[in-house]
Amino acid sequence: MKSFSSVLQNSLRSTAASSELAAKAARANKVKQMWREAVDPVFLDHTNAVYIVREGDEKTLIVYVDDSMFAAELNARRELVKLKFLQKFNEEIEEFKILISRGRYKQNYPFRDQGGDPFYVGPAVRVPLPEERRAELEEQCSLISDERLRKSLLKAMISDLEWKSGIEKRKSNNRAL
Repeated sequence: MKSFSSVLQNSLRSTAASSELAAKAARANKVKQMWREAVDPVFLDHTNAVYIVREGDEKTLIVYVDDSMFAAELNARRELVKLKFLQKFNEEIEEFKILISRGRYKQNYPFRDQGGDPFYVGPAVRVPLPEERRAELEEQCSLISDERLRKSLLKAMISDLEWKSGIEKRKSNNRAL
């Protein structure tokens, strides 16, 4: 049978460890919330993980994204993000590391809505333009003297507006759900 003091000591150690883990979990959630408020939603859709680690007296923001294009765009906004963290949250970030996720971590999207992919993923269904709108576009393009250019521009404008109408329709359907 264990002595009372050893049982008490083990109990206190486990309580200290669990409160330390709770403090780390709370900090991780706070960092995620700060990231959510600091960047545009398009970056949230491609963020796989975000951390602030302390190395000595310096804080380093580490962000994992799923694509090099978003890493490059974040890199271009590096100083703005650091400034936002300082102004909004009083977090002075000395270094900002942007890394591309690999393997199974690339499928982790903690900032996406539970509804799945963002609205721009998947095929858009084109919604035909009303005849009045087509007539307006034709009138606008009638000022172009080159017939080939006029027809190409009109076709592109109609296609673009039909595609955008399809996206808006899908977004409004998703909001209604």
